[in-house]
Amino acid sequence: MLASPLTLFRRLPPAVRLLITGALVNRLGGFIVPYLAIVLRREFRLTAAEVGLLLTCYGAGSLVSVLVGGVVADRLGRRLAMIASLFGGGGLACLMGLSPSIRVFIPLLVIFGFVADLYRPAASSVIGDLLPPAQRAVGFAALRTATNLGFAVGMAVGGLLADWSWRVMFLADGVTTILYGVIIYLFVPETRPAPRTAHPAGGPSPWRDPVCLQLALVSFAFALAFHTNVTALPLTITVTAGYPAPVYGCLVGLNGLLIVLFEIPATDALRRFRRLRVAAVGMLLVGVGYGVTGFVLHWAWFLFTVVLWTAGEILSTPQKLAFIADWSPAESRGRYLSLIQATWSLATAVNPILFLPLYARLGDRAFWPLLALVALPGGLLLLHLDRAADRPERLRGLAAVVS
Repeated sequence: MLASPLTLFRRLPPAVRLLITGALVNRLGGFIVPYLAIVLRREFRLTAAEVGLLLTCYGAGSLVSVLVGGVVADRLGRRLAMIASLFGGGGLACLMGLSPSIRVFIPLLVIFGFVADLYRPAASSVIGDLLPPAQRAVGFAALRTATNLGFAVGMAVGGLLADWSWRVMFLADGVTTILYGVIIYLFVPETRPAPRTAHPAGGPSPWRDPVCLQLALVSFAFALAFHTNVTALPLTITVTAGYPAPVYGCLVGLNGLLIVLFEIPATDALRRFRRLRVAAVGMLLVGVGYGVTGFVLHWAWFLFTVVLWTAGEILSTPQKLAFIADWSPAESRGRYLSLIQATWSLATAVNPILFLPLYARLGDRAFWPLLALVALPGGLLLLHLDRAADRPERLRGLAAVVS
């Protein structure tokens, strides 16, 4: 029987619980990104091309922000990276809400893109620093559960605010972000481990670690397939199958609900299994779930496929993050985690450019099986890594392994 998510959450150390609670508060007010296109188009009267350019600039800034955030977390500290990002991003969000014109708004938005996600590698590093290996997957699952729950509620509230006052929406986003920064400042200590070696670059680089690069490739393939739920999937459900938009919203919203209900207890229940094998099963479910989407154009079939690829996400993502937190040298943990997290930002940018033209050209029947070809090789690579790198303490010579 699966344990209660709240019970498992209470077993985490106080600093980790506060970090995750702050993440929930932050995501409850995460209004800007989901509604940014609407604000730019409706309030500032920008063209579709101009909106697309600004969204691309924001995405590029987010990618750089995640990578730089890992360096800052390792060299200057987890707290500094999080506090700078959260207070800086929150302040910029408030300033955007008070912008008198688009000429003031755009520079603030570009800077915001380079600041807003600096905290993410540091927050993940804190979980890796404070939790023992056996608890890390549950810790990452709890963080993901908080962000998904906050996102689900925040989307509903943000929709109301966007129609009432976009300025209040930006101010609310900024205030909740600053509140997360206050929680970090008051309650979360610095957790950066002391370096074990006097490495001139501040610790080994993930860019020169074949295992980390292979896992980054897997993560990119996973995210590239997964992001199709907001690019091609809405077209299949609303255009090809002819359902109204709320049907798509409810189906995809089920993803967040299932994560909130099951990710923490499922991750805890699977602790005795080798994590990369569990992640490989998750990749298989994602590939199959997306690959069969176009076979039957009925809401019940779409529901079945959403359950499949959500189960794949639940099995795969916490295990991959926990593995890389174990594999990385402590003094480089922020950079290792930032590289894995950056693959999601990259996939978000690449997916619409690559897949939407293919979808338009191939149609539903031929397009969706392609996603299985994207995801399934990642499962095979995870199994290869399981054989080669599942015991980081043995491979790095840090400790003896008891069979």
